[in-house]
Formats: sequence, structure tokens, C-alpha cells
Amino acid sequence: MSIRSLSTLTRRRLLGVASAVIGAPITAALAREAPPPPAAQATRTVVLLETYVAGTAYYDARRLLDDLRPGEPLRLRREPTNPHDAMAIEVFRIRGEKLGYVPRALNEPFARLMDAGEAVSAEIVAIAPEEYEDIRMRLGLECAVRPAAGGSVAGAAAG
Repeated sequence: MSIRSLSTLTRRRLLGVASAVIGAPITAALAREAPPPPAAQATRTVVLLETYVAGTAYYDARRLLDDLRPGEPLRLRREPTNPHDAMAIEVFRIRGEKLGYVPRALNEPFARLMDAGEAVSAEIVAIAPEEYEDIRMRLGLECAVRPAAGGSVAGAAAG
């Protein structure tokens, strides 16, 4: 093969020549489709703590007490720029109303998990307007469900 004929080689022809020379199926490897994306993995919540929402008197919680329900999911958001607590975690309803904070004395492990990219979830457990600690919540960690021996999914129920 001359230099001139090399410059006019098509990609397919070059791959065919390379495949024949190397003895490996290069064209077949390049022609394969990308593997499909992994299937969505099942998760479950591992409950780590039940506590109250701190600071409810300063936010929307008092106004919303009649509308809150046990089992309602809550949204947590880190607030590392909080001047009073660098580990602060705000607690919101899904609709956006701020209820308060995860108590300062308990928030550090959850803040560190959230900062590491872990999914920490929360839900309302009870509402007791006659008590100072009006709203009780449950905090949990979202964990992948691993198949048990034999291929079945173990622990798929929320905990």
C-alpha cells in the first residue's frame, strides 16, 4: 500500500485493515451500542432519629398546624452560612413553607451526610399543638436495597 493510497483510506477500510492485521474484531467492538443505563435501583428509608422541629415559633409552623398531617414528607436543606450554626438544616414542607430547623444538638451527623451527597429524608410523625415542641419528625437515610442471596430483594419495605 502506497502513501497516496493511505490518504484516501476510509475509516471503515482502515478499521478492516487494522482488524485483519491485529487479529482482533475491532470493527465489531466499535460498532457495539453503548450499554443501556442501569435500571433504577430500589431504595428504602432507614430511620435514624425521631425528634422535634426546632424554632417553630419563628416561622410558618404555628400558622400551618391545622394543615399538617402525620406521614407528610418534609424537605431538608442545609444552611452552612447560618451565622448561629454552621451545621444548620432547615425544615420545609414540600410546598415551600419553612417550619424551622433540625435541633442544633442533633444536626451534625445529618449535616455531614447531606454535605457528602447522601439523601436524608424527613416526615412528620405527630403534631401536638398543646406542647412547646409542636411538630415531631422522623429523619432517615435513603439506602439502596441490595438483592439477597438467590436474587430476591431483601428489606424492600420502608423502615
